[in-house]
Amino acid sequence: MHRIFLSIIAVLITFSTTSAIAASIAEQAEFLHLIRREKLDFVLPDAMRDNDIDMWIHVIRDGDPDPMQLHFGPVSGYIIFTDRGGDRVERAVFGSGGHQDLFDEFGSDEIARAIEGYNFGNVDGGVYNEITQFVAERDPSRIAVNTSSWLAIADGISHSQYVQLEKILGSKYSGRIVSADHLITDFRSRRTQSEIIAFSKALEMHRQILIRALSREVITPDVTTLGDVGRWVVEEQNRQGISYGLDSYIPLPRILYSAVSETDKPPDVRWRIHDEDYVIRRGDFMTYDISVRYLEYFTTDFKRNAYVFREGEDTIPASIQRAFDRAIDAHKIMRGHIVAGRTAKQTLDALVVALEDAGYLYTPFVDIGTEDYKIIQNALAGTDKPGFSIDLHAMGNNGGSLVTVGASVAPFRTDRFDLMLQENQFFSFEYMVHSNLPERPGLPISINIEGNHLLTKRGVEYLHPPNEKILEIR
Repeated sequence: MHRIFLSIIAVLITFSTTSAIAASIAEQAEFLHLIRREKLDFVLPDAMRDNDIDMWIHVIRDGDPDPMQLHFGPVSGYIIFTDRGGDRVERAVFGSGGHQDLFDEFGSDEIARAIEGYNFGNVDGGVYNEITQFVAERDPSRIAVNTSSWLAIADGISHSQYVQLEKILGSKYSGRIVSADHLITDFRSRRTQSEIIAFSKALEMHRQILIRALSREVITPDVTTLGDVGRWVVEEQNRQGISYGLDSYIPLPRILYSAVSETDKPPDVRWRIHDEDYVIRRGDFMTYDISVRYLEYFTTDFKRNAYVFREGEDTIPASIQRAFDRAIDAHKIMRGHIVAGRTAKQTLDALVVALEDAGYLYTPFVDIGTEDYKIIQNALAGTDKPGFSIDLHAMGNNGGSLVTVGASVAPFRTDRFDLMLQENQFFSFEYMVHSNLPERPGLPISINIEGNHLLTKRGVEYLHPPNEKILEIR
């Protein structure tokens, strides 16, 4: 009943109007606190046990923000999680901050002041014996610490902090330190119901902005520039409180095909025209990729496609529609092969086989636009078969970049190949399908389909209506 009730709430939130979606700062803070509490209650124990970790020491220095503060709240110092059996992992803070709902044990004021830097250089080193004794009493066999040569989000501890931690632990326990990178990966990528509700809300806000941006509300053919659309989106994000702040970039729509315009720049696999001063013309087929930031916790990342009708046109040109339909057909083929419990590499291999069996040609990318375009030009020369490229990447707290935690399925993300796709993991269902066009011989069109969805024990479940049609601008 509890799960059903939460699902109903998620649906109600997702399909609220944009004005109703906006919440006060206090309401947002309350929901963020719920997310943090349930993350520590329900996800942390299994994440530690699945990675054979007895104690996790996460060191955060005040004034040096750490990405994991998203999950711990305003806290700094030595955050220590200890698995002592039972349903709840013990949570302690030796330092500053830490909400009573989230943490059980708190160090003294003396150690908090020493860690923060009061009277630096004249503090008795014995103050740190609090932590030394705390660790020794629990006698952990494996201690995970936020240091990693691979994963930036798990590498928040500085060199000086690491040296200090070794002194505090002594040689016996320092010898038991391991990287927390896989623990942090599992803790962050396994989602609670409260996270699913909030992320769904962010995704619907994102989707509504995209639909409006790619409509006559914003675009007047032969008048509106790509830059005009991008600036409207940024202003709307600011109005709704889901922007990246003052330093955010202007996201531009990209022209994939134009019946009237040409570019003198080398083709890029993702687009052909992306000059902010370009005036959107009738006969343009475009893609638009934006992101929103919600609760200062979630980041979204997905696209939509639109066609601007020419005078007298009643339907989208057949070649464009055929290329788009091929992309949507690939989505249907892939969906059933994305399941929890497989590694990223196993998933990539299964997707390649399924699409090749359906007549698609595999065109693996290096993730460099012009180089990728050369790959597909060569692969599709002399054939009418569609090509495909895959980038099913982790999503949620970051925008899907290489710093985003979690299993990612792409030939240029080999460092993630051994990671398991987790149940209740957010991911971006992103891929490209390339097709030759009779109107543009030798210059295939690449249609990128992307949505941010959820992986459950039933497979891929949609958190927002997927991209299944070309938006029409008449």
